[in-house]
Amino acid sequence: MRALLFLITLLFLSCGTDQGSTDTYTYTARNESGVLIKILAYNTFSVTPEEVIFTTILKNGDEITKKYQDGLPPRRYRYSDFFGKAKGGSVADSIKVIYNNLKYKGFNSKNCTGGERNPLNTCTYQSTEETFIFTVEDYESAEDCNGNCD
Repeated sequence: MRALLFLITLLFLSCGTDQGSTDTYTYTARNESGVLIKILAYNTFSVTPEEVIFTTILKNGDEITKKYQDGLPPRRYRYSDFFGKAKGGSVADSIKVIYNNLKYKGFNSKNCTGGERNPLNTCTYQSTEETFIFTVEDYESAEDCNGNCD
C-alpha cells in the first residue's frame, strides 16, 4: 500500500504546466561605413528623455555580437535591446548614429518606421538572430552636423 501511495504521489508531483523552452537571441552590429561610428541610445519615455542611457563605439570594420538567453516565462528580446538598457531596466527606443563626428542619423522604434535601414524597426528585425550593417550609403545619406554631433 505504501508503494502505491508513493507512486501516486510521485506521479502527482511530476505533473504540472508546461513551462515551455527558452530561446537564445543573437544580435550583431557591424560597421562597414568607412568611418568610426558612435551610437547613442535613449529612452524617450524616461524622466529625462534626452539623457544617453548607453553608448556604443564601432571602428570601421568592427563588429559586436551580444547574446541574450530568455528565461521562463519568455521575455521576447528585441534587436533594440542590443543598443542598451538604462540602470532601471528600460530599453532604448531611439538612437542617434554619429559618423566620425561629421554626420548623424536618428532612429526610433515607433510604428515600424524607417524600413530595413532603421536598426530599431521591430517589424523588420524581430527574429532570434539579427545582423545590422552600417554601410557607406548610410554615412552618405546622414545629415551634416558641422563637427558638433553630440
